[in-house]
Amino acid sequence: MAAASSRWQRMAAACFVLAALAMWAAPAACGARAVPRGAGAGVAAQQANASSSSSAAADEFLAPHNQARAAVGVAPLRWSGDLAAAAARTTSQQQGGQGRRCGFADMSGSPYGANQGWASYPARPAEVVASWVAQGRYYAHANNSCAPGQQCGTYTQVVWRRTAEVGCAQATCTTGATLTICLYNPHGNVQGQSPY
Repeated sequence: MAAASSRWQRMAAACFVLAALAMWAAPAACGARAVPRGAGAGVAAQQANASSSSSAAADEFLAPHNQARAAVGVAPLRWSGDLAAAAARTTSQQQGGQGRRCGFADMSGSPYGANQGWASYPARPAEVVASWVAQGRYYAHANNSCAPGQQCGTYTQVVWRRTAEVGCAQATCTTGATLTICLYNPHGNVQGQSPY
């Protein structure tokens, strides 16, 4: 228990930054190809295996998503190789911009829902998803709102009942920071609707 507490303290001290983006456009199909490992200038692109839902990385992303969904009675997500490939392409693009710091991507034109996470150290997929799920403590289902001054959009995207599939990717920057992007289809966080 102390190790878990210490790990969460390290995450907080490491300036773990989260962003949730509400997508309002209708979902569309994506025919993107996976970005090869090592793509990007001086940056190792790490992606969940887009061709196998049983890959370790895909499972590490899916398990905490589906645990959170089960806790509120929502059906589990399926892994999408196409979404993982699109997320990998986006993380690869972010590697070359913003001074190679792997900053957040502008996902406003995407047809998918998106959660993004940044850590100053090599974060594991399950850690990042757990940090999104932890925002659930600020969500009040009774009035479908977040506590004042808090964010809970990453949590509501994770548990959005109409979302059926997810695909994620991570990029490790030359600084050792990790950028994580998960894409969701259909998107969640539709204004005026409850996630479950």
